Amino acid sequence: MKHFTAIVVLVGGLLTTGAQAQMAMRWIGTEGWGQATPYERLFNQFNLQVITGSIYRIDTITPMTGMSVGIQLIIRTATREEIAVHLGPAWYVRHQDMDLSLNDNVEVRGARFSLKGKDVIAAFEVRTSDRVLLLRDEDNVPYWCGWRKRKT
Repeated sequence: MKHFTAIVVLVGGLLTTGAQAQMAMRWIGTEGWGQATPYERLFNQFNLQVITGSIYRIDTITPMTGMSVGIQLIIRTATREEIAVHLGPAWYVRHQDMDLSLNDNVEVRGARFSLKGKDVIAAFEVRTSDRVLLLRDEDNVPYWCGWRKRKT
């Protein structure tokens, strides 16, 4: 009976430790691209604009310290202006069913702001001739953010 009691106490202790470890688990989250981040606070939904042009370059970027890698398009407009367009975190953008290639003609809707002294557009959506890459919902919440406000 003593051995049985010792086994029950030992197993009970292991289960408690496992439960405590699960409760202490930390989620990676949006890695600096989420709603309450310094980067996202630069996004002004009232400064939305539309640009058209062709994809001149596709880069990976880290817009601010503490953020994970993101995807950036350099769009060359008809006036030869080159505009940086941030799509979002690379882990999200790479899993979308959308192929973007150099020289593709696109229409980008997004918010323009200044970052490190340069104009940038945070994309709301990117359109090609036959596809649309949606990056934010109608409330400007990025689709890579899992939690959404309930609609009433």
